[in-house]
Amino acid sequence: MKSEWRQKLAVFLKNRKKEQIVTVLLIAALAVVIFLPTSDTGKRREADMGASDLGEAPEAERAENDTEQIRHRMEDELGDILSKVEGVGSVQVAVTLETTGKKTVEKDVPDSTSSQSATTGDGSQESNSAATEEKTVYTTESNGAQVPYVVSETLPQVRGVLVIAEGGGDPVIIEEIQEAVMALFHLEAHKIKVMKKK
Repeated sequence: MKSEWRQKLAVFLKNRKKEQIVTVLLIAALAVVIFLPTSDTGKRREADMGASDLGEAPEAERAENDTEQIRHRMEDELGDILSKVEGVGSVQVAVTLETTGKKTVEKDVPDSTSSQSATTGDGSQESNSAATEEKTVYTTESNGAQVPYVVSETLPQVRGVLVIAEGGGDPVIIEEIQEAVMALFHLEAHKIKVMKKK
């Protein structure tokens, strides 16, 4: 079987010119180069999916999920509050965020200083040195994962709010909704849109 394949390859190569053989080899090498990164990307995706299945999502994905949860919570709470106002009726709320927020992690900063003094014929000479090294403080979650200890968290900034309400056709209700959203999210009026629900 192998000898037949080799014979066919030898016959193919004898019937071709050197330029044709070089061209075929270059095309084969180019195909290998093109398709190798794709397979690596697939392996990375599989690794990321496996990590997320284990609850160890990559940091960027985890931050995005946290931001989405915050946005949904804002929408739900604002919709719930506005629906309780007389004349507003049922509402749907959409919130867009400007940033993803910021978490400040605890840093352990050990401080070490050393001093040396030496006496020479001219007099005494003293040398001081100080070194600081920051290390992130980690905490262990219930599943055993090590995560940085978060000291403070800044919520994402709200870019704009859309409120679709049954009472959205009444100018008084529109103004009340706008004032409520302005008070809650510190937004200017032009970043808040109120529409009538059909």
